[in-house]
Amino acid sequence: MCVRRRIWLFLAAFVVYNLNLRPIPAGDTSPAALLPFTILADHTLTFDRFASWYEQSQHMVPVWFARGRDGHYYSAYPIALPLLLTPLYSPLAAFLDIGHMPVGRLVLLGRIFEKFSASMIAALSVIAFLVLAENLTGWRAAWQATIVYAFASQTWSTASQALWQHGASEFAIILTLLCLVRIPKQPRSCFPAALFGLCAGLTFAFRPSNGIFLCICGAYALLARLRPAQKAVFALCAGGVVLSCVSYSWRVFGSPLGGYSGEMQFDANPLIGLAGLLISPSRGLFVFSPVFLFSAVGLYVWWRAGRTFRPAVYWVCIIFSAGHIAAMSLWRMWYGGFNYGPRLLTDIVPSLVILLIPAIDWTTRSTAWKLAFAVTLVFSIGVQVIGAFCYPNGHWDALPQSVDRHQERLWDWRDNQIVRSAIAGPVLLPYRLAWSFVTRGGSIDEQLLNNENVKLW
Repeated sequence: MCVRRRIWLFLAAFVVYNLNLRPIPAGDTSPAALLPFTILADHTLTFDRFASWYEQSQHMVPVWFARGRDGHYYSAYPIALPLLLTPLYSPLAAFLDIGHMPVGRLVLLGRIFEKFSASMIAALSVIAFLVLAENLTGWRAAWQATIVYAFASQTWSTASQALWQHGASEFAIILTLLCLVRIPKQPRSCFPAALFGLCAGLTFAFRPSNGIFLCICGAYALLARLRPAQKAVFALCAGGVVLSCVSYSWRVFGSPLGGYSGEMQFDANPLIGLAGLLISPSRGLFVFSPVFLFSAVGLYVWWRAGRTFRPAVYWVCIIFSAGHIAAMSLWRMWYGGFNYGPRLLTDIVPSLVILLIPAIDWTTRSTAWKLAFAVTLVFSIGVQVIGAFCYPNGHWDALPQSVDRHQERLWDWRDNQIVRSAIAGPVLLPYRLAWSFVTRGGSIDEQLLNNENVKLW
């Protein structure tokens, strides 16, 4: 019965994530969406023909591709996720001649599979989180926490909608924490420690800012009462993944930071960044997901209870959340560019939900607190619905001025992203295209896409 419930939860999450019938990508997700095609069709990691297509056909500079030392274009972002996804794309290479397919059509195909891949990863992470939560609390609280993770956070409106790094990052972080819980249950086995190291290393491979999380896990492995063999296995597995990533970046770009070399600008005012990430009307965590106010309540309850309940997991979540928020507060683009809500805090969503768990049990003692939790949960889910179905309608990021050039707009309560997107209404184009697909006998020509002004990038 337990397995059946998890399967149904996966299917439910996967369906909900796809109900908007579209991806919500950005140029930044293009390399992850297209790299499997370059590997299967061109047998290379370079994006030369895609870079030329964006410049000549779309009349834009594809900054998400970066020139390597050999003069070719490579992904400016980590490639671990698209490499792991490549086998999933193999049936396309078997049934379609993707090697000779026009680039524009290949980009469109990539966008379709991008949404499928992202929603599948997010749905799998929901199941993994439920398993983790069931190891930390009773089944009722575990399911409530999983609902928060799946539908009341950026997991829905960001991670499940396109191949941002955040979806795979969340999944790897959850698996790492699950391994952390499992290690004490098998004190003589090195296998959980190996998985712990591998998953911790993958968090960094998927998103380098998770180096904070990796260091915390490394400190735990060093200081915990693990056998020397377990510590060695952890270091070998985690170090192997990190070394592979750094070696690739050095070989291709001549820098261990790879395509991030020009983006490491941590010179923002930390107070502005912190306030913006938490309470600004168009990027604040507590504005888009006020249910996470109960993470602070949960932390207080856990602390007052003597900090004896799963201390390793909770300390990792506390330190990682604080460290990640502090680092993002210092980054010049703390608001994340053109996106919906606090995208850059998506990686700490699993940690914030875990910190919320003690509050779920605590709210059962009071009708008022139970009602407050329910209200914030419903509101948070509603905001994610707006992000999934309405954004980017309203074009808040670009109009009346680009948020990249006028960051003061992030503090305008009268014209915030949530309200503008909601007033603009849902994006109906995918449903019109789906209807055309059905009525035309399962085909949509490129002229129809052009007439509908479909943007491939």
